[in-house]
Amino acid sequence: MLLFMLAVHPFSASADINIAVVSPMSGSYKYFSEELFNGAKIAVDEINNRGGLLGEKVNLVPVDDPCDDILSLSAAQMMSLNKENDQKMYLVIGPHCPNSSDQVADLLAGAGIVQIHPTSISRKFYGMQHPNVVRFAGYKENQVAGMVDFLNKYYPNKKMAVVYDEDDAEMKSIAEAINAQYVKNKQADYLLMASYKTSEASMAAAVDRVLATDVDLAYLMGSYGNILSATEQFKDGDDDIVLITDRYYLNKKFIKKVNELSKDGLVLSLSSLNNNPNFASSLVRLRLWGIEPEGLMPYGYLSVKMWSNMVNGAKSFKYSRVLKQLNGRKIDTGWGNTSFEKGEPDVAAPFTIYHIKDGEYTQLQ
Repeated sequence: MLLFMLAVHPFSASADINIAVVSPMSGSYKYFSEELFNGAKIAVDEINNRGGLLGEKVNLVPVDDPCDDILSLSAAQMMSLNKENDQKMYLVIGPHCPNSSDQVADLLAGAGIVQIHPTSISRKFYGMQHPNVVRFAGYKENQVAGMVDFLNKYYPNKKMAVVYDEDDAEMKSIAEAINAQYVKNKQADYLLMASYKTSEASMAAAVDRVLATDVDLAYLMGSYGNILSATEQFKDGDDDIVLITDRYYLNKKFIKKVNELSKDGLVLSLSSLNNNPNFASSLVRLRLWGIEPEGLMPYGYLSVKMWSNMVNGAKSFKYSRVLKQLNGRKIDTGWGNTSFEKGEPDVAAPFTIYHIKDGEYTQLQ
């Protein structure tokens, strides 16, 4: 706990303006956190090298959030209590994990701290309106339509099973969104919902139900261990089923392992933006500095840039003035001009879909 408190309390901060990246600094999601933090750091260095923001130097503070409800709330409480200029947080990027989202948002709003979620999140975690929370990449449920369109294009008239943990609010919400999209498209007969209850044994039973049905694709949601076990089970049962999963359920070991277990698979990921013309000018500048953005780096980078543009537009760090810069205006998010209303974008960041075969990646969308 002492180390945790030190992480959120920038005693050595020499800057006047502190911003935080709140995400797991260890464990399975460490490398996603490193990508986000490194992207934010590049943006902060760029600001400081140009003389700061409104003449003030910006200090970037990493806050370790191990995806625990109690510690997530403790981090938010610590940041909300830091009122002195050299300790106050003006921006929180994250948290990466959705623990106690409503309560965290309320604490940060009460302290006048702008909060930006750099990656897509589930609607399920926000029961209340939070105008101080900017959902930069939008909601996962809104990305479902793009995924279904992709499957109709590359796998027409193929039946898909959705394997998900019904005890997990996010997975259940995404599964319901997929089902609703198939119903909307009048394709309900091409979808099989196979839920399980958290345990590996329950997931194995769900996979058995899928294998007993004539399906061509299986979208797997769950912990890394559960997904890996399911992949092994599909390998033994039907090697021709195309397996689909989200990059952010996985760790680095999975991709190597899935190549050994399945001859055909798809991975969903947020767009790298490296081939996006809207990110071209930033990409050129970063490459001139010898930086090649990887994974979630652009999302950390662009989150800081969005906030700094809001501050410059407001000509102030004052919470209410900064937030007013966002409402109803078109913002270049990196994948297009997006309008935000009370922190919610009208367009969610699109999925990039990669085909994995024989150890090779091919971007399909």
